Parts: sequence; structure tokens; C-alpha cells
Amino acid sequence: MKVSGTLSGFSNSIVDMNVYIDNPLSGFELTAMKTGNGIRHDIFSFSGSEGYIYDQSGRFFGGYKSGVSFDIQAHYNYTDTKITYYFNNKLICNSIDPIVSPKSIDSIEFEKYGNSTLEVNVTGQTKESLSEHATSQIDSRISTETTLATNGSMFVGYTDPNGTLDGGGFGASRSSNFWAKDIDFTAVSVWNNRGFGTPADFRMRGATAITKRHIIMAEHFKLEASDVVYFADPDGNWIARTISAIADHASEDITVAVLNEDLPEDIAFAKILPSDINTFFKISSGSITEKTRPIVVSFNHEKKGNLRYLKAAKSSTDDVLYTNSASDLPDPYDNLEVTLVGGDSSQPLFIIIGGEAVLLASFYTDVNSPSYSAFLSDINTLIASADSAAGVTTNLTLTEFNLDAFSFLTF
Repeated sequence: MKVSGTLSGFSNSIVDMNVYIDNPLSGFELTAMKTGNGIRHDIFSFSGSEGYIYDQSGRFFGGYKSGVSFDIQAHYNYTDTKITYYFNNKLICNSIDPIVSPKSIDSIEFEKYGNSTLEVNVTGQTKESLSEHATSQIDSRISTETTLATNGSMFVGYTDPNGTLDGGGFGASRSSNFWAKDIDFTAVSVWNNRGFGTPADFRMRGATAITKRHIIMAEHFKLEASDVVYFADPDGNWIARTISAIADHASEDITVAVLNEDLPEDIAFAKILPSDINTFFKISSGSITEKTRPIVVSFNHEKKGNLRYLKAAKSSTDDVLYTNSASDLPDPYDNLEVTLVGGDSSQPLFIIIGGEAVLLASFYTDVNSPSYSAFLSDINTLIASADSAAGVTTNLTLTEFNLDAFSFLTF
């Protein structure tokens, strides 16, 4: 018989478990875990058999008998990803690795026989990490049944235009099956009149709104002055704006354009992570440690919301680094993987925080792009330069996402 209970989601914590086994011949297993939408991450476990007690590595460390309860206390160091445990107040093992790390503990499962009982008391830090939060934003919206074919597309009938500007997927409606339909992605451009290829595909050459008047792109695959770019509002109405002027970064693959008029209020421009973003990730050798990498969302030119691991939000070379293979992602995330192709350049990459899509970069290559968090000041300069080239004064700048409002763990 398995019984389980939910907790508040503890990170750095002390888990005190008082166990009573009514028959020494009956075994038991208790496991601390993090659960998601059809996803389970075991953090540590202890088991008993015929009166002997073992930890998750199979190490024997104590015994139990009928009618006498015993106490196991596990100290979970979320920050350093280590577990120290005690048996009846005696230190048994210091700083072993968790099964999966780092995940906050939100459930205890106890497999028991007969009238055996378990009492659990947990104290500690309930803060979660940004990585864990971002991944949980995905977990809450997908399941093992979510697939790219059924749930990946933002639009219905968003097909190859075959060289016809207003043909194919032009004016496509929003899909009610899109797995992330409750997240506002209206900042993502959906069409333009320049396109790419022969015949031209006008879904290619992406752009993302970063103010109510400005868009950002990859310089090597940019739109130009007088090009028309389209957005879709929450109701699926398509809105056109003409680019008045552009400004290119001197050394990075970044271009900013100013539009001929403001976007409507229901097109929500994207915010950017602050320059100190690395304090919110566990970093090793300039990248987010492998076991703590969050799942993030990107779009390809078909406007399929796909997933990948974020390896760095701001690397030592001021890049965003990410994966580009389904083999890098566990189930069920790999069901929403897209391999990037050449026409996907300039499409956006987002981290989801509190239900909001926060812009990390626009695709430069299939594994790295300039980090907008590293170039906040430069991008604001490009906004002013584009305004000057267009002969307008908008006085607009980027909006930084306020991470402090979430009280995430810092490292």
C-alpha cells in the first residue's frame, strides 16, 4: 500500500520522519520528491527490509523492530545539492548527492504494509529557484499527451504562402489547442512582406516587439526600412506596421527598428531580464549547471512553440546558450522539440516567469545568440538611433523584468 502527502515546496530544509513498522518482516520505502504535471523527480529515499534500513545508495545503516518507532532526519542542502542524514539523532552520512537535483520537496510517498505509520515534519526555506520556477511553468501546461503536431502551433492553417504575400497562412486564426495559449505571445511578429527564399516564405525573418513602437531582430536576417511587419492580437486580428528606420549593433547580431506608429495596447511588448541575471542561476564555468538548467520556450518560423534547455542566459561571452536536439530533453518535453533551420533566424527565445514570456534573445545560430540581458544599454542606444534615423522622438526604452518581486533563490 502506498500513501503520500503534499508539502509546501521546501528547498533548503530539514525533513524529520518518524517511522513505525508493525512487523519487522514487512518492508517499507519512503521517498521525498518533487511532482509536476505527470512528472516525478525523486530527491532522496530510505527503505527497510526484514528489520534492516538502507539509504538510496543501498548502504545499510540501522535496524528496526516491531512496536518501536525510529527517526530519520534528512538535511537537504538545496543550494549545494547535498543531503546529510541522521538516524535516531546520530549522524550517519554527510553530504551525499540527491537522486535528482535541485528540486524542492513537495511530496513524501510511504510504501507500507499493515498498520505501519509515518509522521513527517519539514522546516526550512520555501523559496524556489528561477530554474525550477521556469520549468514548473512548462510542467503546469503540458502532459505526456501533449505533442507538437496537435498542440505545438500558435495558429490554425498557418501554412507556407508559396511566394504569395497574402496567401497560405496569411490571416491565420489562433489555435485553441496551442499548449501555451494562456501566455501572451503577442509581441512575436507573425508575417512580413520581405520573407525569404524562392518562392518567398513570408513567415521567415522574425521580429519581436520590445516597446510599443520598436522591434528587435537578428542583424544577419533583418527586415529593412519600409518593410511591413504583422502581429496578431489576442483575438487573432492581424495588425500591420511599417518599419520607418533601423539601427544595427556595431559588433553583435542585433538590429532594432522603429515602426511608423505605436502598436495597439493589446499587443504586449516583451520585457528583458536584468543584467544581474546570473545571480539567480547556479553557474559553473560560465554556464548554468547541467542538473539545474530550466526548460524555455522558442518559436520557429511556423510559429510552433517548442522547448529546449537553457544552458546560459548570459554566458562568459555575453551569449544565450541553448540546446537544439530532442535527445537533450527528457519525456514529455521532447514531444515539443523543433530542430531549428536557416529560416528560423531572428525568431525569439523566452523564459516563462509568473505566466509571462520574458525575452532572452533572437536566434543567431541553433545553439547561441547575443544575450539581451548583456546588452541592455546598447539596445536602448539602438532604439534612440533608430528614432533619430526616422526623424522621431519616442523617448522609449526597454522594460526590465522585475525578478525581485518573486523572491527567488540567489546564488
